[in-house]
Amino acid sequence: MNSLLLKTLSVFLLNFVVYGQVTQDRNYALLNVLNTNSGWKKLEKTKDFISISVKKLDDAELEAIKVEKILEIDPNLITDVIMDVENYNSFLSDAKSLKSLVVERSDIGLVGYQYIKVDFPFFDDREYFFRMNRTSFGDQDGTTMCYWVLLDPDYETNKPIESKNTTYLKQGAGIWKCESSELNKWKISYMLYMHPGGSIPDFLVDAINKRSIIGLFRDVIKEVRVRNS
Repeated sequence: MNSLLLKTLSVFLLNFVVYGQVTQDRNYALLNVLNTNSGWKKLEKTKDFISISVKKLDDAELEAIKVEKILEIDPNLITDVIMDVENYNSFLSDAKSLKSLVVERSDIGLVGYQYIKVDFPFFDDREYFFRMNRTSFGDQDGTTMCYWVLLDPDYETNKPIESKNTTYLKQGAGIWKCESSELNKWKISYMLYMHPGGSIPDFLVDAINKRSIIGLFRDVIKEVRVRNS
């Protein structure tokens, strides 16, 4: 009996590890797709000159989104703000519905946790762990400022916020990049793919993601200017 129990437990743990590795590998693969310049379709430019593009991904229900703008700001200062997850709640405009915490931190990155309060009736709140690094990944060309990927739910054993009726997000990744434009100017880009889970209609998700990424981009740039004024 004990032998059978151990075998069953071993198979369960192996499946859990494999599932987590598949989830993480899939999200790292998303980074390569987001980083490729081909396939992006420009949609519009906002009044404050933020260019918005989308990209259809193979076997994905939703579109990836990219925002970019020419700025006279040192990209390292922008990266410093992006990596300052502990203080997101003090400068992000949607801080009332978003809680951000750092679980682990190293010299090159961190593991963070975010809890999103969803105000729509009949929809669960969202939560996820993510890994964020301010290094390049794979065969990068040196233009990466930082990147993040969603992690599988094994971090839930140390979940910072006890909650019920939440949906854990498993599929998502994002990259911040910079390219020299002209003297003391850089094109700063942020590419994102995030599947919110649950049964929210795709058209609504695309609209929410578009609004969220533009808001985040503006909040980060505004905070950089505040800190360095």
